[in-house]
Amino acid sequence: MNQTVTLPSYADTTEALQNMESDIPSAEAHGLLCGIICTTRGKIDMGWEKLLSGAQKNQQSVELLRQLYGVSFQQLTDFSLDFALLLPNDEADINERAEALGIWCQGFLTGLQQNPQIIEDSASPEVTEALNDITEIAQINYGDITDTDEDEKAYLELVEYVRLAVLMLYQEFNANMQSDEASESNALH
Repeated sequence: MNQTVTLPSYADTTEALQNMESDIPSAEAHGLLCGIICTTRGKIDMGWEKLLSGAQKNQQSVELLRQLYGVSFQQLTDFSLDFALLLPNDEADINERAEALGIWCQGFLTGLQQNPQIIEDSASPEVTEALNDITEIAQINYGDITDTDEDEKAYLELVEYVRLAVLMLYQEFNANMQSDEASESNALH
């Protein structure tokens, strides 16, 4: 039985990155990790730590980032409906949350570029549409959003769309990587 694991909080992740003197915002860091996981199935060394770490090495902060990676990896590989984007909580201003969503998407797209071949190999219409949509959301204009029920609903729908798109992309990329590995294995025999 899988126990539910949760991401570190947005505030704790922000503090950890600041303690390491990293210039990367929390939302971008999580998006980056999720993009890397999607295109590598997590089969990478801890090189992602170098992407996130700043001038200072802080063991407690590194452990929190490892937890962020581990929970994200587990949620994506388990195709967990608990998978969540690391974003400010609902009490934060809608503009701050919308900005963080755009930054999360930018980080995700950057993470995907760690293995661009898998994206090319997975160029189905669904993958292309999801990547185009995430690219658009990454460019969200967040400065003029008003705190209305309609804008709140639109924001929540975007977050849910990105969440489900990332799960779908992980599954698509994972299926292609398994297919490639099976082809390579058969070629060796």
